[in-house]
Amino acid sequence: MNPAAAIMFLIGIVVAYFSISAGEDGMFGGSGPIATGPGTSEIRNPQPVSRGGRLFGGGDFFRPSPQPAPPASTPPPAPKPGESPWKDKVRIATVSRSGARPEQEYVIIRYGGGFFRGSSSGGEPLDVTGWRVASRKSSESIPRAFNIPEIDAAEQNIFLPPGGELIIVIGTPSYQRSFRENSCVGYLNQSHAFTPSLSSSCPDSRTDRAALLDRGFSGVCIDFIERIPTCRQPVIGFEQSGIGQACNEYVRENFSYVGCVKNFRDQKSFLKNAWRVSLRRTTKLFDPRHDIVTLRDGSGLLVDEFEY
Repeated sequence: MNPAAAIMFLIGIVVAYFSISAGEDGMFGGSGPIATGPGTSEIRNPQPVSRGGRLFGGGDFFRPSPQPAPPASTPPPAPKPGESPWKDKVRIATVSRSGARPEQEYVIIRYGGGFFRGSSSGGEPLDVTGWRVASRKSSESIPRAFNIPEIDAAEQNIFLPPGGELIIVIGTPSYQRSFRENSCVGYLNQSHAFTPSLSSSCPDSRTDRAALLDRGFSGVCIDFIERIPTCRQPVIGFEQSGIGQACNEYVRENFSYVGCVKNFRDQKSFLKNAWRVSLRRTTKLFDPRHDIVTLRDGSGLLVDEFEY
């Protein structure tokens, strides 16, 4: 091979390499893909990542350049004087103040989740019992609650996990107990009104038809059971007396709030991360037009405020 042909051969190799590189990354590495940068737990901004290679450099010939390590996450700022360590972690999510009566007023606070600092998973539950909700004129303390209403004998402190929420009703609602929600509380809708509304779904206490037949239940009994609405305790009167005593007892034991709790309390999803408490005020707490709602922790430090 003459010198001219050898030079052309080498040029061809170099041109072929850079053609391949340009096709993958753009000429000389290009800008490369977009990757998620460190950002914050609220918003993560995409950051460009370069994949360029070095043309010359001893043993690193055509090897991609090493990328610098990402910067360490910025620690959250220390709270200012008068502010709670839980500021920006626990928020006033909703304020309903337009009702005519105090039992129509409520505040919803949430711990983490969404765009708040802290995630909806991980972290320790936070005791919010004794925290205070206030308007410009008055304030009230968050009380304790029943972990399983109608079952537990005593109220307990309220521990919100990240992602949990607390509904604080200002007045005295129809159902006066403060409680943690569970998968059976829809039965309470049968005899009480809730503001805001309470879930009307419950786990199904019905067994399959074959199991009911194995119990010796009559067709009339089975039809009666299959017609029971969800989250409703049926009334068994004279017209239903034909279902039989054994069927009657089965219905009473299973199709009620207490029966639902008995059957499903051991399920992992039974207890919900939502609580409802009532402050039992006889007068409204908030101005219906304009006010400043504040939330303070047990030390009196500001957690959040909501102006409207």
